[in-house]
Amino acid sequence: MSLTAEEIAKRECEAMTDPNKVKVRVGVLEWNGIKMPVAEDRAEAHVEAVFNKMTVGDNRVIEDAVSYMHERPDGKEQRLTDVTEYRRLLMKRNLLEWDLCEVEREGGWMTSECYKKIGKMAAPLVEAILDRYESSMTITRDEERVIDRQAAILFGKNSRGVADACEAVRKYCNLGSFWEKFGLREEQLDNMHYKDFLMLKIMSAKEIESQKASAPSGKKPVTKIAGPGGRVRQSRGVVVGRD
Repeated sequence: MSLTAEEIAKRECEAMTDPNKVKVRVGVLEWNGIKMPVAEDRAEAHVEAVFNKMTVGDNRVIEDAVSYMHERPDGKEQRLTDVTEYRRLLMKRNLLEWDLCEVEREGGWMTSECYKKIGKMAAPLVEAILDRYESSMTITRDEERVIDRQAAILFGKNSRGVADACEAVRKYCNLGSFWEKFGLREEQLDNMHYKDFLMLKIMSAKEIESQKASAPSGKKPVTKIAGPGGRVRQSRGVVVGRD
């Protein structure tokens, strides 16, 4: 079921009111005394939960905790992530409120006692809540296609910017660059919302691809700085170490 303009506006206003939180809503029906997630057109009621927005630092810490090295058949090692454990820690780290139970937290994490209570709920409902939350920090294929198209325009020769820029392009242009270009220290990067990080990472890669494609043979590419509205100008700095 598509969202109405009013629902979209309400969601955007909620995000502006509390930009560091994500509210998720899942349709449910009661089955043998258990609330089970269902499609919106079958829902008899809804359950809501509130999470902290995922940050780059959260993702790094959780990924490191649940990843391990595994030897491949060819003898080389590869890094694997335990997805089930990742999602468990994701909930313990970021769930703030749930209308089905009181969430107890200590030292920035859900307490073990509280997690046991949630573990007694219907697994499909817990999974549905986590799925909705994870969707808030991922980039869909449709979003990536739009980014690809608009990045080609933004970084193209004689570009004058992008009309009706998507969120990734707007963020990239407003911030001006990424990592060393932004002048961000490690702790500032750790506190960046994870989806913003992914969008800007894609934009940075697209800029580099564009510079390589347009650079004359044997010459270093000219760095361009994106400004407000997607307009770009040549950097006054010296390009170092791109070979």
